Amino acid sequence: MFQIHAVTANQAQSIEQLSEHIVALLPYVDYVQIREKSRSPKAIAALIDQIAQHAPTHQLILNDRTDIALAMGIERVHLTESSLPLAALKNAFPSVQFGRSFHNGAQIRAQLPEYAYGYIGHIFQTRLKTDPPLGLAGLTAIAKEKRAGTLIAIGGIDEANIASIAPIVDGVAVMSGLFERSIAQSIAHAKSLKLLAEQAIIDARRTCGN
Repeated sequence: MFQIHAVTANQAQSIEQLSEHIVALLPYVDYVQIREKSRSPKAIAALIDQIAQHAPTHQLILNDRTDIALAMGIERVHLTESSLPLAALKNAFPSVQFGRSFHNGAQIRAQLPEYAYGYIGHIFQTRLKTDPPLGLAGLTAIAKEKRAGTLIAIGGIDEANIASIAPIVDGVAVMSGLFERSIAQSIAHAKSLKLLAEQAIIDARRTCGN
């Protein structure tokens, strides 16, 4: 099943506003990664508590903070470059599923099978990234290195280009496209991304079958 991950954009929204946005999106995406690096642990816990009052939390991924995840009953954590080693975390917290971001094919081949999922990007140019994007050719080459695991593309993915990458990966992660617009627009965008991706996968399978 093709996955859509919504990643919070670390904007200056109130906890109530962000919680409302996340709760509204949850039925239309597979996971929401809470990536609020400017918020305190107390504020992140308050956000999760606010979400939990209105929706189940099994679709939430918490960026980096395994301690907060355990305290708040979150099952998935997205590790960063500064996180503790995966082996140590798995040994200490066997109930938690861990993901992380990767940057090249060698990492994907060697390390992705150890994780619940891995992000790869950025695929297309975004205003937040100054280094060159991988592009479709780069993504295709990297995806061929995958031996096992769930590979999620991130960076500049929208309705105009998702069909070109959906047959190559297991899902996409979207930040600004799902959190820097109104709730109604975000829901419509999430639904459109899912439909376009699923149709592209069907078309690719038909082509391979001919």
